[in-house]
Amino acid sequence: KQLKERFSDIYMQEIFSGLFPKDIARNTRFAINFFTSIGLGALTEDLREHLKNAPKLLALQLQQQALELQEQAMLEKKRKKENKKNNNDSSDDSSDDSDSDSNSDSNSSNSS
Repeated sequence: KQLKERFSDIYMQEIFSGLFPKDIARNTRFAINFFTSIGLGALTEDLREHLKNAPKLLALQLQQQALELQEQAMLEKKRKKENKKNNNDSSDDSSDDSDSDSNSDSNSSNSS
């Protein structure tokens, strides 16, 4: 009980995070099995809870990533559409400029 309180101390959790990994389910299961096999299974209650909720958390993370990717795709599509529109506008402007240049050339030759 006293050992569990020490491991549960907020200030010490960062130090012990390597002993109680929550990064990959395989590592979490290994830690649970290890501490249980040496008689310290009570220390793994948080890990067991994390492992139980991991599929739910993973599903939420995947859903959030999918939404972010969808938003990025929409923004990219919008940017491409705006760039295409801007390119068309600028090419129209440049053709107008070349038309006016040729007109001014013809006008200057006619006036001579």
